[in-house]
Amino acid sequence: MRLTILHTSDLHANLHPWNYFTGSPAEHGLAKLATLIKRVRAASADPVLLIDSGDTIQGSPLGTYYAQVERVSPHPMAHTLNALGYDAFTPGNHDFNFGPQVLQDFVSDLRCPTLCANILRQNGDPLFRPYLIREVAGIRVGLLGLTTPRIDTWERPDYIAGLRFAPLLETAQHYLSLLRPQVDVLVLILHSGPSQLPPLRTPEHWHNPDRSGWTSNKSLRGENELLALAELEGIDVILSGHTHQTIAGLGGAKALVVQPGYWGSHLSHVSLELERHGGRWQVVGKTAQLLAAEGIHPDPELLALTEPYHQATLRYIRQPIGQARCAYRGGLAARLGANPLAELLHQAQLQAVREASLSAELSLVNICSSAGLAAGPIFLQDAYSLTVYDNTLCILEITGDILRRALEQTAGYFRQLDPDHLPPDPAAVVAPEARGYTFDLYHGIDYCFDLTRPVGERLVTLQFRGQPVQPDQTFRLAINHYRAGGGGGYSMFQEAQTLWISADSIRDFLARHIHTHSPIQPIYSHNWHLIPNLAEIYFPQCLGQPQDSLLVG
Repeated sequence: MRLTILHTSDLHANLHPWNYFTGSPAEHGLAKLATLIKRVRAASADPVLLIDSGDTIQGSPLGTYYAQVERVSPHPMAHTLNALGYDAFTPGNHDFNFGPQVLQDFVSDLRCPTLCANILRQNGDPLFRPYLIREVAGIRVGLLGLTTPRIDTWERPDYIAGLRFAPLLETAQHYLSLLRPQVDVLVLILHSGPSQLPPLRTPEHWHNPDRSGWTSNKSLRGENELLALAELEGIDVILSGHTHQTIAGLGGAKALVVQPGYWGSHLSHVSLELERHGGRWQVVGKTAQLLAAEGIHPDPELLALTEPYHQATLRYIRQPIGQARCAYRGGLAARLGANPLAELLHQAQLQAVREASLSAELSLVNICSSAGLAAGPIFLQDAYSLTVYDNTLCILEITGDILRRALEQTAGYFRQLDPDHLPPDPAAVVAPEARGYTFDLYHGIDYCFDLTRPVGERLVTLQFRGQPVQPDQTFRLAINHYRAGGGGGYSMFQEAQTLWISADSIRDFLARHIHTHSPIQPIYSHNWHLIPNLAEIYFPQCLGQPQDSLLVG
């Protein structure tokens, strides 16, 4: 007997093969995976299960539109999962981003069970069904759901009021002892990934059992426990998500591990061979592969089903919100200080703080994508392309010591450089494990990183209003709620006091700022520098003159 398990994760509300951030066709989306799902089912005479492991309703403009602008039932993602006949769903951290009612409505719209054992009410009862035992062609399959417990640090407190999030390993061990004697196959549906990464992250590099060269992905404590969970006795398959990796088998692990990328880029395909021994089915072989969406024609039935949602989203994001006098370059150029895009984001955050009758001396932003702004009309789609996450805005009270540690971590975005032997490609100055969303840019302080020095010793200048910052000095910092909760490995911000959390997203504030200040004019602040001066070396055509008329908190 063969049991096939198909698995999606981190779809982030991507249905059509369309990138709403760039306004162009894309090689991802559930419509493409639907073609693969139907092919596998048609080719199999044995049972096939289809499962999703979270971050499903948030992450694209479609997700935002149907959470905050037009609420419909069934939710577009639920309508689609129902049409494809999903067998189980486990929520991810981003499924909480729109508040408890949006998530609850989505769960109610689903025809399949929602499984999660470690999201608990204050009395200890699970918020969702913790597990399911399902008999499939005589095979007893146990499905156990778990999600990253660090939702408690990332999410707005009012969105998770009355909930607590139990540790992954502890919860898994409890339910394993309960479930294993009752089932033939035990599948863990997990929204959590590996805490360490191989130097290269294609599927074959995850197969190597030697992890001596792996590096930390700077997770929060308890956030990513996949590697430890894969060593537990009794789990046959782990359907993983959260970290957007492409994994089809993990070397040295006891469980068969898969993770299918993100946005519907891949479909996990797990095949279990079972034989009957002593009145019970036993797994005698298991394999995993990832089926890529690239080059696959989207399923016409799913396209037709979801076309109204797609068209409504396009109308929404094509709204004009302002004008830009000049272009704002994004991506690495903006991160190296050669572009005023970061200053635009700072001004939007500080304006939001002022409109809330509050104040902040400092602001922190990220350049999360390669998108910028062209000279001319600005549309809501542009605000989405600059702020790809639905983060809200916080004010933290931090100390100079916290600030210094955070800046040193930010400087780790770069390799250690020899100024006499710089690479011709500017992307090569970035550390291999670094991601754009982990590089923070500050307004309100003057600072300098010396990239010829080792990680942890690169901050050579740190001043506030012309004076060196003292360890016990306090500041109010405007910051996104993900970073405020320690996201990206910035655990030092968890030591700070939260003074305020916004109701609206930073994207809303950016769109409002552009609209109220249109036509917008680039501002070059030049309050931070790199040694060597990478902006001047790689992007001299983007440099501008400093401006004196900057907003302050």
